[in-house]
Amino acid sequence: MRISPRLVNLALRALVALVALASRRAAAEGEVPLVHPLYVHLPDAPENDTLQRAFTAAAGRYKLHPVEVVDVPAPPPARAPDLLKIGIINTLKLSFADALRDLDAAAAEAAATGGAGLSTEQLSDLYLYRAMATARADWKAAAADPPTEARARAFADYLRAATVTPVRTLNPRELPPQVVADFERAAAEIRQRPRGTLVVTGSADAEVALDGGALMPVAGGVTFRDLAYGEHLVHVEEIGRLPWGAAVSFGQPSQDVEIPPRTALALDNATAAAHARRMGAKFALVAEPKGGPGAPVALRLVDESGTERDAALLANAREPGPLDAAVMRLDEQARRLAQKPEGDMPAPPTATAPAPVLAPAVLLGPTPVKARFSDDPAAWARDHWPLLTASGALLLSAFLLGIAVANDR
Repeated sequence: MRISPRLVNLALRALVALVALASRRAAAEGEVPLVHPLYVHLPDAPENDTLQRAFTAAAGRYKLHPVEVVDVPAPPPARAPDLLKIGIINTLKLSFADALRDLDAAAAEAAATGGAGLSTEQLSDLYLYRAMATARADWKAAAADPPTEARARAFADYLRAATVTPVRTLNPRELPPQVVADFERAAAEIRQRPRGTLVVTGSADAEVALDGGALMPVAGGVTFRDLAYGEHLVHVEEIGRLPWGAAVSFGQPSQDVEIPPRTALALDNATAAAHARRMGAKFALVAEPKGGPGAPVALRLVDESGTERDAALLANAREPGPLDAAVMRLDEQARRLAQKPEGDMPAPPTATAPAPVLAPAVLLGPTPVKARFSDDPAAWARDHWPLLTASGALLLSAFLLGIAVANDR
């Protein structure tokens, strides 16, 4: 048997082509992807882990970058509880000036936040000890002492304390006689005031607390009955949004309080773009929960300049179908945008623009999903391309070696 040199040459060229194709394929798989996926982790969101896993799996199926998890900072904790402790200590030490500095700050925060971080008993203490410090009521101050301007101003805080805890009684061994007497007078006035109903309405996912009480779901509205006329504190919390609070002047048989729209806790586009640029990508694909259990999930495509180019809102991102479709569509949109002339793409921020300070990247490798040959032969071949290439090269080498041996013989 004699093989022509031309056939041997063609076989060698085919082998070189296969090796080159495999090399290009391996290089392409090692390139930095065009799109960098980001998962936004909201504080206290109950479905963070479930949604994060679903998004990571979808990103893996489309060969995107490892998913980076970005934490949205929670609102700063309330300072009022610590200020209250220090203020009470200074009040009992009769250091009234120092006490008022901290108690005034705590009272201002409580009015602005609706008593965030404070229980009903702590709110009552806040106003009680601030009244004592305002009146400068030491152990020498008697209940029968003539009224002063400071003592008159302090009575407003005694009324606030009694409004929050109208049945509270003070221990005369722990507080000066004037404080005990003025608080009892305020409590007696509060018990004589008319009473009414306060109704709080707003977002179904929000929770509301009144005067430091327990949080209650707002869905359908929350009704607080048998409230004495006076100042009450309303505090609202909702996953995915900034808290809200207010001091409500309550003075009618029935009064409504509507929770206003609040700022959403979210990752801004400029920061998303900065994360993408750090990873060498031209686009960020941001997945962001929008609230509590069962809430929608938003996906948005942000280019490296911080401009939102496309978005999708998924009512059910826990199922792979809708999530996969949205990830695929936004990934394809990024590729179409990248193919446009450079002049059509916004330029990245200049060096003079303030760059967001980024925390160290937390990357989650997507779980690879391999196709089965019986389900999708083409996809199976793509996943096993290096192995098929190596097998083909080995078979071709064996064939050529056989030809060479035969020619020698």
